[in-house]
Amino acid sequence: MNNEIKYIMDELTVIYGFYQDKFSQKRIKSYILSMPEGSHIVNVEPGNVALFDQEIILPIAQFNDQSNSFGLLQVNHSTVQNRSDTDIAADSQRVADLVNRLIRLVSPQNNN
Repeated sequence: MNNEIKYIMDELTVIYGFYQDKFSQKRIKSYILSMPEGSHIVNVEPGNVALFDQEIILPIAQFNDQSNSFGLLQVNHSTVQNRSDTDIAADSQRVADLVNRLIRLVSPQNNN
């Protein structure tokens, strides 16, 4: 694994650790790093998600076949109550930026 990919994964580990999210990083490994031939993540954008009776901005993964999308940051009720919407949105933007950078690094057109 090259140093930049390791740096990105380490930074995501810190963010996911803070949110106690043990699931999203596994998705990144499955849908990006394993370079699947079928459905895979091609872009991540922050988007509004209705959660706990409010709108929260979370990073949303989009797939190459447009068949599915899902969040790449799992938040629990206590986190939503104790962390400002602005901070969650900033963390979501950071996750989106890091994952999009990771996608660019591992995409076949960058491996020439």
